[in-house]
Amino acid sequence: MPRGRPEGLARVASRCVRRVWGMRVHPYPQPFADITTVRGALDHLNESFSDQVEEAIDKLASPNTPIPGDAEVREAFWALLPPDEQRRFFLRVAGNRRVWPRLKTLIGNPPYSFLRAEDEGVLRAGGICKNRVRMAHNEPTTTSYNEFRPHYEDPAGRQYRVLQREGGDVEGRLPWVGLAGGARVAADVRVSKRSMDTKRSLLKEGRGTVAAAGLAFPRVGDVVQLSLVRTLRAPVTDEQPEVEPLRAQVVFGRQRAAGSPIARLVLKIV
Repeated sequence: MPRGRPEGLARVASRCVRRVWGMRVHPYPQPFADITTVRGALDHLNESFSDQVEEAIDKLASPNTPIPGDAEVREAFWALLPPDEQRRFFLRVAGNRRVWPRLKTLIGNPPYSFLRAEDEGVLRAGGICKNRVRMAHNEPTTTSYNEFRPHYEDPAGRQYRVLQREGGDVEGRLPWVGLAGGARVAADVRVSKRSMDTKRSLLKEGRGTVAAAGLAFPRVGDVVQLSLVRTLRAPVTDEQPEVEPLRAQVVFGRQRAAGSPIARLVLKIV
């Protein structure tokens, strides 16, 4: 074995089934419909993160260079864990030096929206990504455009990432799971980046069109229809009918910064 490190039979067998004719088969489930609790999400991330770190060591992969499977783990990290759990997960794995060369490919580039100002000294940002100097933002911030992995979308193509449920998680559920009338959640919304020419063209078609609505954030008082994104939807079967969209009213909204395609909302399910 590489570096003379023995491996257990279970790990060897696991890696064997991930390869077909020399190609690595990504073992991480897509969609994530069967992961509905914080505990389930953490179990999934702990296992897949550890597997990728071990795989990179065995392959003698260069630091900060992706290997097959990294993108799936990064997708799961940003899609499944709410910010507080992301922070706890990161601070824990950051204490393991073996993980440091894989943080860029498994989580992304700092500064991270889930870290707090007091976390600034946990690691050196430049070691994860050249020319980066900050691990965290000075003030709490919304999800960045590149970090954004949505849970819901509306007919206008705007995407929503649910961050927290008022009153805390119910029975350990992830914050977007099991939402019903009366629930209030904090969520980030993202509109697509478009050129000015495209925006003008869409507006010429009419400000009341669905496409034109997708150019702007929903306003306070608006009621939006939210459907789970494909990666979170369970397959439709006779026993598992298609989930009905939610209706949510915007009760608060604040743009990340002038011109930003991200805003922070508070939504009430109606």
